[in-house]
Amino acid sequence: MAGVYDPDYGTAYYRSNDPIKNLKLRVTLKRVSAVGFDADAAQPNKTAEGVELATLGKGKKSRSADSQECVVGWQEKIFCQREIEFYSKTENCQNVLDNKYHQEVTALLNKRRQQGMVFTYVDHDEFSHQKEGAQSMTDWQEDPSPLAANMAQVRCRRIGGRQLREKEQGSIPKTLIVDEDPSAEAKLRNHLEAPPIQVMYIMADLSPADSPADETDEYVLCTLKVDANGVLSVRPDFTCGRKPYSIETFRTREGFDYTIENISKDMSRQEQDKELKMYREMYLRHNDFVQSCVGHEFELPVVDTLRYVVYGEIISAQDFEKDNLYVHLFVDLPKDWSAERSQQLSWVTQTCRSKTEDETEIAYFSYPFHFELSYKKNPINSQEDVLPHFPRLMVEVGALDSWYRHFLEGYSYFQLPAKPGVHIEKAHCWRPTGNSVVNNLRRFFTGGSPEVEDPSYAAVPSTFDGTYLSKFGFSTQSTGTVTARFNVVLQSRTFMESKANKRSLGTLLETLGITAMQANITSVLEAFKRARMKMVHAREAATQELLREAKPIQKGELDDGEE
Repeated sequence: MAGVYDPDYGTAYYRSNDPIKNLKLRVTLKRVSAVGFDADAAQPNKTAEGVELATLGKGKKSRSADSQECVVGWQEKIFCQREIEFYSKTENCQNVLDNKYHQEVTALLNKRRQQGMVFTYVDHDEFSHQKEGAQSMTDWQEDPSPLAANMAQVRCRRIGGRQLREKEQGSIPKTLIVDEDPSAEAKLRNHLEAPPIQVMYIMADLSPADSPADETDEYVLCTLKVDANGVLSVRPDFTCGRKPYSIETFRTREGFDYTIENISKDMSRQEQDKELKMYREMYLRHNDFVQSCVGHEFELPVVDTLRYVVYGEIISAQDFEKDNLYVHLFVDLPKDWSAERSQQLSWVTQTCRSKTEDETEIAYFSYPFHFELSYKKNPINSQEDVLPHFPRLMVEVGALDSWYRHFLEGYSYFQLPAKPGVHIEKAHCWRPTGNSVVNNLRRFFTGGSPEVEDPSYAAVPSTFDGTYLSKFGFSTQSTGTVTARFNVVLQSRTFMESKANKRSLGTLLETLGITAMQANITSVLEAFKRARMKMVHAREAATQELLREAKPIQKGELDDGEE
């Protein structure tokens, strides 16, 4: 139970639909110890036992009382003594924000309000952008690490305006965004991070009264951040009945305890019902809009048509001669297969540099693609109840050197799976070599190499209509391997309604792989039953053996032939 009451110095995250401007916090700061006070200033007090005690805190006095309770709102600016002295002078105000603070400090001085220990830094202050890293170390004499020193130079980019629109809509840069050798100035200019959209710090000014106000006596009590998604992060978390947080000054070694409580006004029952009704109406309108766009019925393909959907990915390529590989792939449609005119059936990956893994040169592309095809059998020319060949994905691997010369690294193809599910396939590539040494010299010096006119020649050409296909005399050389992943979906309403024969329909489903999956499940269940029966028989045999050994042997029970 100790962990329930101990203070939590970690970061807590909260999400609320209520506007952040309604956030209210109560901060209570109290001095609990003081270590250096003057003996002459200490007033002796006698107790009942006659022991003289000095009054605590009569030596070095703080700028304010020993305790303070302050209510802070979101982005509410409370000035410390150093800021009051700075902004009270007109010559220190250089911009619009400084002039605004000068007016507020002047009004504060006219009202002669006593300044306490608690103050705030809001999102527009310089501390929120540049000086946060200087206060993040636990020891003020500690030197920052190289990572902390570099992160101190990171400039904050506020998420909003043009950056937010580009993030939502997407933008294509018109220049090359990768600089292989950036200068020091370019690093500082482009070293940006996406911080929360608003930041606020609750601070404490714990400087002694006999010394001028200094930044080293300012300590962070709580950090509040709100990102673009409306998530509030609080570090440390609200006290919530736990022990107060402790803080110790570096110079005077005084100890302070403070608590942070959330005192935001809760919504009334009437306001909650009103908000719930508003959200319900908004969700209903959005639901009606989605249904109007999607429709009320599940989209089905046309009768006598098979819909074939593939979501694929070119994973990697390995064991090729050149570096900086790229892959050109396109779909080769057999007879009776079709696709929409707007459907993309050809892709080119990015150029990828190879890396060595287990003595193998491999390039990872992770290039996604997808397409949707339709198959409708022609009843005039068809005499069988089986499907023709499924489409093929033709692959052509190329390379690009530093002189922007293109090299052909190989041809291959993937036979798209005829079964639904996830499939990982590998295609072994080859390239033409030619019949003379001139081709190799041309490839080495100028980058040219023999190529085939029709890339579908890597498989059975789509124009071939014979019985035997001979490629004798065509010189090739094996190169590397391309790995791809396919997620296949098959959809058909009634593939052949005119065929009432269940046997032919079963042959068709077997071709599609539907009954094959059911057969696999059945075989697994039967194997499990057989294994279970063997285990039961073995357990019964072991039990009988134990009973036989435990039974005492009487005289005369042994047969004549037993020993």
